[in-house]
Amino acid sequence: MNSEYNEEQMRDLLKGKTMRVYAYLLTKDTVRLRDIQYTLNFSSPSLVLHHLNKLIDADLVVKDAFGDYAVKKDVRVGSLTLFVKLGSHFLPRFLFQATLLVCILIPYMVFFMSMPPDAKDVLFLFVVITTVCLLIYEGYKMWFLKPM
Repeated sequence: MNSEYNEEQMRDLLKGKTMRVYAYLLTKDTVRLRDIQYTLNFSSPSLVLHHLNKLIDADLVVKDAFGDYAVKKDVRVGSLTLFVKLGSHFLPRFLFQATLLVCILIPYMVFFMSMPPDAKDVLFLFVVITTVCLLIYEGYKMWFLKPM
């Protein structure tokens, strides 16, 4: 199979169980076939091998001499674009946006908010707190779209 895939072909390849295998490999240094099978609840090792071979053919995964599999190339397509990899974890992007807004809100409340709060302060607090709540809610929903 041709190892040169364009973005559309990568999107077509990285779907369903193949995406789950690839996303799991992204969180590990090296993994054995049976570990993938047990962790992802696949029915047989041959099913895992089928998906690993698809990833190897696409030049995304390599197999070493000991039978361990590792990611060769990190691509972000499909649901992977909604997450940021931090160590061995995938975190929803909305989490970082919510954190940024909280980091803006706290200094505003400490240094710029008038006491007692006037209408512009109340409006600002309402907009920022509502936005943070929506981002956290969307991040929570996105967490369940996690590829693996």
